[in-house]
Amino acid sequence: MISLVSRRFVALALAPLCFAVASPASAQDAPKKQSVDAGMNAGVNSTPLPLKLAPRPTTGAITSQDLMTRLYIFADDSLAGRDVGTEGHYKATTYIAGELKRLGLKPMGDSGTFFQTLPLKSRQVDRLSSFVAGGTNLALGQAWGFSGPSLTVDDAEVFFAGPLTEEGMPPVTPEQAKGRVVAYSITNNPALQRAVVGRIDAPAGSLGVLFLLPAQARGVLNYVLQGGLAPVDPNAPADSRLFVTDSATMRIFGNGMNLLVPGALGAKVNIKAVVDMQTPAFPARNVVAMIPGSDPKLATQYVAIGAHSDHVGTARRAIDHDSVLVFNRIVRPAGAENSDKFGSAEQFATINAELAELRKTKPSRSDSIFNGADDDGSGSMAVLEIAEYLATQKTKPKRSTLFVWHAGEEKGLWGSAHFTEYPTVPRESIVAQLNMDMVGRGSATDQTGMSAEGKELRGGPDYLQLVGSRRLSTELGDLVEQVNRTKQHNFTFDYAMDANGHPMNIYCRSDHYEYAKWNIPVTFFTTGGHSAYHQLTDEPQYIDYPHMQRVSRLVADIAMAVGNAAGRPKVDGAKMDPRGSCKQ
Repeated sequence: MISLVSRRFVALALAPLCFAVASPASAQDAPKKQSVDAGMNAGVNSTPLPLKLAPRPTTGAITSQDLMTRLYIFADDSLAGRDVGTEGHYKATTYIAGELKRLGLKPMGDSGTFFQTLPLKSRQVDRLSSFVAGGTNLALGQAWGFSGPSLTVDDAEVFFAGPLTEEGMPPVTPEQAKGRVVAYSITNNPALQRAVVGRIDAPAGSLGVLFLLPAQARGVLNYVLQGGLAPVDPNAPADSRLFVTDSATMRIFGNGMNLLVPGALGAKVNIKAVVDMQTPAFPARNVVAMIPGSDPKLATQYVAIGAHSDHVGTARRAIDHDSVLVFNRIVRPAGAENSDKFGSAEQFATINAELAELRKTKPSRSDSIFNGADDDGSGSMAVLEIAEYLATQKTKPKRSTLFVWHAGEEKGLWGSAHFTEYPTVPRESIVAQLNMDMVGRGSATDQTGMSAEGKELRGGPDYLQLVGSRRLSTELGDLVEQVNRTKQHNFTFDYAMDANGHPMNIYCRSDHYEYAKWNIPVTFFTTGGHSAYHQLTDEPQYIDYPHMQRVSRLVADIAMAVGNAAGRPKVDGAKMDPRGSCKQ
């Protein structure tokens, strides 16, 4: 699941006593020794799970053993955290496609393949890029930054159009925009800031678009200037988006942005924003496959089941695995969601005591790989297991079943956004989407989230979170409940994270949203958060495979129920704007 905090966060704030630091090379080269904290091992296993597992042949049934075999392959160190655009992610998608071919599913990607390649480029900003306002040269990264392609502006006035709000951009006439850079102010609203970094058109006739940032939003400059992969959508606006801080706003307009009135003219600017775009060595790709429906009249409709195949790669340096494990369990029970917690003296005393006890029987293990076993190896392998199950059924669902493993979810829902923008089946033919992201934990020791009121949520033997199941279609939400009851899955559904206005905004943070924005009914299945979320400790040894099996069987039964229903789930909720911003 995409994080609201730095995706590279590791618990590096521990006292030196808690760490045995090694170089990344030593962590990569040395095989990991078995290191399992039995107290953290989820599920009903009487003994700790191994660090490595020899694979076994999978079967048509959805079993814990099959899921374990698949996940130990998919979250292995050799895939180096499956960061999109890397060799590790390329190998991961190759594994999925190989299994789909073996199972006889129909390829639904590009040109008769299982792959839909995302149009990504590696973006590197030229640090000699310049922005001169009223004769003053602004410092790149401190006073200004930009996203999008290169841009050159010579001696152009800046026209202030007004504040950008959730309702949209203030109108600008072609006469006002002609030959000028058009500026908008932004409040300290993360949703608006994400929107302007992405798909925003420059006003017709203008030379570019400029966003005035409040002091609290200077982090936007770091984000837009960082190198790495970025989507290059051939049908998206080709405009660069310029960003300036409050100090630069003073240079341009002679006033802070809160004192500006629409129509104000600023100083003339000269801009040379230069960026180098290269094709990555390893393509970022969705994996797409289909099982045809058994009813000729309904086979042109699709029930989509999805997960994301990527994770967040490797850390810059290796640190002690068990130190992270114990620290997070005590100080950061929600993993990366708790990045603002650093621990008390009492907590460190407990941490060091536990580590000292562990060291009596377990050697230190250096680790630098974010394996992503739960996030979202669990969802990816659950979807693959469901595909094998449905492929081996004598009678297939009446509607076709579409399987999509999305790439780049961790970067900002890239793969699901691309697939729903350019679907390989008619978009309107997708009757529902069932998303599985982090379905491998959910025990009573896991902090699975917080209620909108700030109450801590905990898992349990029958625990499962649902998000979005009734937001677009009451009928789909009712069907999910009915299948759980009549098929005797007996889950206790937790809807707390689905509350309107929930500050964690989970509805907008995984791939189902990209379907929902096109008014396709969705249900997001997850066992929730935990202390290994976006941490080095998210490894296959800590997954509750019997629980994961139950979730997989539930989703398979729901997919079959939707696939065999007389009608598609009725959309009776408030319809969404696919070009708007997401607000839970």
